[in-house]
Amino acid sequence: MLYGDVVSPWCWLAEKRIAASAKVLDGFFAPIRHVPFPLRPEPRAPSPVERRSCAREVRKAAKQPDGSALTADLWTTGDAPAWSLPALVALAAARLQGPEWERALREKLREAALVAGLNVSRHDVLIEVAERIGLQMSRFVAALHAPATERAVLEEYQEALANGVEKVPSLVIGDEWLVCGAREGREYLDILRRYLETRFGLGGDPVVH
Repeated sequence: MLYGDVVSPWCWLAEKRIAASAKVLDGFFAPIRHVPFPLRPEPRAPSPVERRSCAREVRKAAKQPDGSALTADLWTTGDAPAWSLPALVALAAARLQGPEWERALREKLREAALVAGLNVSRHDVLIEVAERIGLQMSRFVAALHAPATERAVLEEYQEALANGVEKVPSLVIGDEWLVCGAREGREYLDILRRYLETRFGLGGDPVVH
């Protein structure tokens, strides 16, 4: 499981690195299951200090070899997101049409936020991106507006807090190992290998969720 938020550049880089590492260990790990962990769970306009801090993190991530496309425009323009929950609710709504739609929407929302600098907490932005990838819009909009969808996301967030998750990205391997913060690709590969050696001795054909 990977706990994260679409407005976090480090979550995006972490997913790419974890997926690449899991591919090297083909057959031992199931596809990444994403769990929402909103960095801004409640609507509150970010202060100038918060905006500068968020922009600084994006610029830092952009210096990574796999982060060159990232921009800090999301936090430096006049339309910074007040909260990040709406985008995560949108992902939960897309999941109802299949995991492939959730993956597609997550990728496009990340691009919208972290490359194009669009405020993905805005309803019109969420609708436009969902339409662009081809979601069934009547089903998506109904789920997006349903109180149960937001409630489910918040319940996952509260459960994560109760389980000791405090920051993103946080990777949980086999419900046993918690890896906090973004790591280099080689480090993720070493961690996954150590987990397999510890749990399975690299033998057999286990699939770890």
